[in-house]
Amino acid sequence: MAEVARFLRELGTLYRARRMYPRGNEQVRKAAERAAETLSELGCRVRIARLGANLVVENETLQETPSSLLALMEILGARGQEALHIEADVGAEDLEAWVEGLVGGGGETGTGGGLIRAGVVRVEAEPERPEDEPLPPSYENLLPDVQQALGKLSEESPEGLHRAQEVVFAVATHLASGEDLLGPVRALKGHDDYTFTHALNVCVLATALGRRLGVPEERIKALSLAALCHDVGKERIPAELLNKPGALDDGERAIMNAHAQEGAAILLRLRGGVDPLLPVVACQHHLRSDGTGYPVFQGGGPPHPAALLVAVADVYDALRTVRPYRGSWTTERAFSALIQEVNREVLPRRYVATLGTLLELLGEGTRVRLSDERLAEIREPGREDLLCPRVEVEGGTLIDLSPGNGLRVVAVEEQGEAEGG
Repeated sequence: MAEVARFLRELGTLYRARRMYPRGNEQVRKAAERAAETLSELGCRVRIARLGANLVVENETLQETPSSLLALMEILGARGQEALHIEADVGAEDLEAWVEGLVGGGGETGTGGGLIRAGVVRVEAEPERPEDEPLPPSYENLLPDVQQALGKLSEESPEGLHRAQEVVFAVATHLASGEDLLGPVRALKGHDDYTFTHALNVCVLATALGRRLGVPEERIKALSLAALCHDVGKERIPAELLNKPGALDDGERAIMNAHAQEGAAILLRLRGGVDPLLPVVACQHHLRSDGTGYPVFQGGGPPHPAALLVAVADVYDALRTVRPYRGSWTTERAFSALIQEVNREVLPRRYVATLGTLLELLGEGTRVRLSDERLAEIREPGREDLLCPRVEVEGGTLIDLSPGNGLRVVAVEEQGEAEGG
């Protein structure tokens, strides 16, 4: 970490030099050379992310941040860019050109020979992963922490909340550093495997979705915690019921549905208290905008927006995961199920559409099915509603699916082989 810290100091010095001297100045050139030389000695890429007041480098929080580096990250943050990736073979000219784009008023920060990238936290579409392929360490290492957190929470121990907070910070750090935490959605191996993998995936999805929707950073932590703990009530349901391969009878369904209220009760009983959002999401994540779902409350209002956001992540990941009674669904099929929920007006359009952009399923060239059963390709994303794009149907006719024209997207077509079920 000492070598990385040295490079970061040199990078901050380069930024400060360009702020002080004009383009092409010798001081700027020398600062770029020193930074490039330090990075070459380091021999690996460097990833920096800003998370609130913290700077995170390669998943570790900087204890001491050079003021010049902090100023550089603040400039990126003002442009909506939270993360910075610098490849190991970047040269002095690349660094100097990138800083010039940042300081010189050109507005472009993605220069530097393609070896320097600044951007927002994103979630990539999930690559196909064989069931026997090892999980990436960044993901696999979090699962025991999730298991411990939910286990302690189910015992109503405050230690569970502390462990959950550590998981949430790690998730935010990995995402901001550009790591893929959504790729490894693996086959169901048993009760613990499904429970903790699902909790982590929903946390990752909800965190990225909340940020893309503009949830204030000070509320992202509570949203992430709520997503991680949304199913904590299932810790008290027998494994044989959770893993039953057939349909549940009425009594079993009642036990299963009770996990929402049980989870809320667990969180409310924690000594020291929790953010009110956690029990609300635990209780309401199976409720829908039209009042359907469970638990049923007399005279209750609509679900909390955070509960509906977590519901979107919950439904998507549940469909993507192998269960005892069915195989996993493809990305397109799972997202199409969410579109159907939007068309039934039970899940928020904006939340589902935003998830579609995170999964890169609503861009130009995507094949979709319309409500009149015709196939079409997206030619231009929707301007006011991403689920209402401009599409081209067979024969070359362009159709604007803006609200009011009677047609709508009902499904995203499969791009590859189905995964089963």
